[in-house]
Amino acid sequence: MSIEEAVKAGMKSVKTPKEFDKVYKDECMLCFTNPFDKDGVFVSLRTWYGYCARHAQACCEKSGDSLFLQVKYTKKDIPASEQPEVTKMAIGVEGGFSGTAQYEVLKAYALAAFKPGAGYETTLVDQQALPMVCYEACEGVKKSAGASFKEEVSAWEDVDAETDSKYAATLPQVENPPKISPNPADWKCELTGARESLWLNLSTGYIGGGRKYHDGTGGSGGALVHFEETGKKYPLVVKLGTITPNGADVYSYADDENRSCKDPKLAEHLSHFGIDIMKQEKTVKTTVELSVELNKFHDSSRILEAHKELAPVFGPGFQGLVNIGNSCYIASVMQMLATLPEVRSAYFEHGDAVVSSCPQDQNPADDTLTQLAKLVTVLCSGDFSRAGEADNPAHHVRPQMFRAAVGRGHAEFSSSRQQDAREYLEHLVEKVTRAEKAGAARLAGSAAGLDTLFTFETVQRLECDATKKVAYKTVTERDLGLKVPMEAAINIEAVSAYAERKAKRAKKDHSDEKEPETPVIPIVPFDSMLERFAAKGTITDWISPATGTKGTATTETRFKTFPKYLAVIVQRYYWNEKWEPTKLEVAVKMPECLDLEGLRGGTDLKPGEQPLPESAAASKPAEVTPDEEILAQLASMGFDLNGCKKACVAVKNASVDSAMEWVLAHMGDADFAEPPAAPSGGEAGPAYSADDVAMLTGLGFTEKQVEKALKNTGGSAERAADWLFSHPDEAGGDEQAAPVVAEPARAADGPGMYALQGFVSHIGKNTGSGHYVAHLKKDGEWYIYNDEKVAKSQDPPFDLAYIYLYKRNDV
Repeated sequence: MSIEEAVKAGMKSVKTPKEFDKVYKDECMLCFTNPFDKDGVFVSLRTWYGYCARHAQACCEKSGDSLFLQVKYTKKDIPASEQPEVTKMAIGVEGGFSGTAQYEVLKAYALAAFKPGAGYETTLVDQQALPMVCYEACEGVKKSAGASFKEEVSAWEDVDAETDSKYAATLPQVENPPKISPNPADWKCELTGARESLWLNLSTGYIGGGRKYHDGTGGSGGALVHFEETGKKYPLVVKLGTITPNGADVYSYADDENRSCKDPKLAEHLSHFGIDIMKQEKTVKTTVELSVELNKFHDSSRILEAHKELAPVFGPGFQGLVNIGNSCYIASVMQMLATLPEVRSAYFEHGDAVVSSCPQDQNPADDTLTQLAKLVTVLCSGDFSRAGEADNPAHHVRPQMFRAAVGRGHAEFSSSRQQDAREYLEHLVEKVTRAEKAGAARLAGSAAGLDTLFTFETVQRLECDATKKVAYKTVTERDLGLKVPMEAAINIEAVSAYAERKAKRAKKDHSDEKEPETPVIPIVPFDSMLERFAAKGTITDWISPATGTKGTATTETRFKTFPKYLAVIVQRYYWNEKWEPTKLEVAVKMPECLDLEGLRGGTDLKPGEQPLPESAAASKPAEVTPDEEILAQLASMGFDLNGCKKACVAVKNASVDSAMEWVLAHMGDADFAEPPAAPSGGEAGPAYSADDVAMLTGLGFTEKQVEKALKNTGGSAERAADWLFSHPDEAGGDEQAAPVVAEPARAADGPGMYALQGFVSHIGKNTGSGHYVAHLKKDGEWYIYNDEKVAKSQDPPFDLAYIYLYKRNDV
C-alpha cells in the first residue's frame, strides 16, 4: 500500500484539535523520547496522543491508528553573551531561570503513515497534496501549544506577582516629617544602630532594620517593632538603597497583607521626606536579587558539596531529572524510591507490561501506573544518561506528565509551588497504593506494595495515674518523625558566643571585612531524639474510664513491628510565634547503622498489670465544647468563628497549636465556615473516635466517606482504611452497610536493625520554598542527585538532611 493509499484509508478517523484540546506532542506518553530524538515524536491524528516510533508502531497494531504527525526538533545554540540575565525568581518565564542551556529550536513536520508490522512512511504536510481533513488536522497539531505547556505553571519561588497594597492610596503621613539624609553612611536602625537591611517607614520616616530570622540572619527587626509599637497604623516600608526611578522594594506589615507589594504613589510618599525618586540610585541588592543570587550560587551550601570537585556519573541508575518549576521535591523522592528492589521489579523489570496494559479508554497521561512505570524505567535504565550528552535536549527528562498524574485532584501537588517532600512521599504512597489495588490484574502479582514496604505499627501504652491500670493501643505509621530537643545541643556555649559576635558586627560598619564568619549552629546527638521519642509523657485533663473522673495519665510509645524500609523524619520545621513556617538550623549526625530492637514492645499485659476498662463513656466520644480561650486566640487571627469552633472540637481543645494546625489544613474546605454540626441523638452506631476520623480524612477521603467506612467495619480504623481503598468511588452518607472486609495485609516484621540507604535534604527557610537534593548509596558508594546533575559524593551531609531512608538488614 502506497502512502497515498494509506492516507486515504486512515483519513476517516482523523480529527482536528480545537484551542482547548490537549495535544501531547512534547514527548512520548509511554517513555521520555522527545522531538529532539532522531525520529522525533509521532502524534496520532485520531487521539492526539504522542509516541516515539516504537510505541507509535505498537499503537498502530493495538488500536488501528495509522496516521500521525511526525514532530522533529533540532537545536541551534545561542552564544552565552546573548542569553538573558536572570532577574526573576521563576523557571520558564521571561527573566527567570531556564533550567537548561539556551538555544533556538528549529521545527520540522511530516505526515507519517504506519502499517502493522511494516514501519512507516512520511510525506510533506502539503495543502495541495493532502486531503483537506488531513491537512487541517496536521495544522491544528502544529499550532497547539501542547498539553505539557498548558499544564505547566512556570512560577517558582514567588508564585503570585506583586500587587498594589490596598493601604497605599490612603496612606497617612505624619506632619513635620524628618528629612532623610541622601548619604547612605548616615542611615542606621533607630532601635539598634545596625546599618544593614534598613527600611524606611513611609508614614513616619522611622528607619529600622528588616526582619530578623531565627538563625540570626536578616536585619535587626527594628522596622517591625516600630510598626507594632505604633498600633499597626503605618504598615508600608521601603528598603533604603533599592530606590530608583523605576521603583523600589516595598513591604506591607499589615496583618492581612504581610508581603512584598507595590506602592503606586511611592514617588509622592518619598517626597514627603525630601527624597526625589528621580535622583536615586540603587546601592544595595533588592530582596529578589538576593534570592536569585542565593539560588544561582546555592552550590556553596554544604548540602550541595560545592567545596568539592564532584565527578559526574552516567548510566543505569544515574539519570537526572530536569527541574520543571519547583519539581526538585518530586525528583528527590522518586530517585530515592527508584533504588528499592521492589519498585525496580514492578515498574522497571515489568515496566513494559504495565505500560502496554493501560486500558484503551484511559488517557495514558492520566494513568498513575503508566506514568510511574515510565519514570522508574528511565531512572533505572540509563537510556538517556550518557557521558558527553548533558547538553543534548534529546536526553533531557522532564517529569511533567508524572507530576500531573500523581498530583491530579490535589490542590498543592497539582501546582508548581514548592512542597514538603515528606508530605509528598505520603501522598505518593497513597496514590500508588490505590492505583495498584484498582489495577491488580495489570500488575500480575508484581506490585511494589509501597504501603507494606513502609508501614509499621507502634504500641501506645496508657497508664491511669490514679489506679495504675493500663491499656495498650496499636497505631499504624508510615514514617518515624523525631522531634529535635534543642536543649540537648552539645555546643550551646559556642552557639551563644557566635550569636554575640554576630550581634556586635551588626551594630558597626564592617564592609571592610574580607570573609564573613562561618555560622555556628547547634549540634544535637541522634540518641537524644530517640530518648525523647521513647520518653514517658503526661496527659492532663484526662477522664479515666476506671474512675470516671478527671485526672492524669502517663503514656509511652514502642515499636510493635519494624518495616522493610524505615523513613526517619528529622522534624526541623515548625510554626513560630507569628505562625510562620520556620526551619531549625541544627546539625543531627545520623548513624549509618541503626539498632532499634531495644525499643520493641507488645500489647500483652505484663505481670502485675491490670487492664484499664473500656467503658461506654470511653468508647463513645464525649461531646466537646470549644475552649473559650483557644477560640478567642484563633478568631483574633482573622479566621472564621465557625471554623475555629470546629478546630477546637476536632483537637478536643488540646492546645492553640493543635487547633491552628487543624485550621490551616481545613480552611480550604467548602464547609469550613458553616456552623458545627449538632451532636446526633438516637441509637449509637459503631464506636469510633475523632482521632480515627482525623487520621482517615488525612488520607484524602471526605468525612462522609470515612464515617461510612467506619460504620461498615465495626468502627475499626484499620479495616476502614482498607475498605476506603477498595471503594474509592463511594460518595458516603447512605445507611446501606457494605460487607465487612478482611483485615488488611501486614508487612513482614523483622529485627529492628537498619542500614542507611539514602536521604533527602532541604535548603531554605521552610519547606514551602528553597531546594531539595538527594544523596543515595549504591554499591557502597554515595552519590548526589541534584535535579538533572548526578555526581559521586565526596562529603555526604549526614547531619543536615530532612528524610532518611533505612533498609532493614535482613531484607
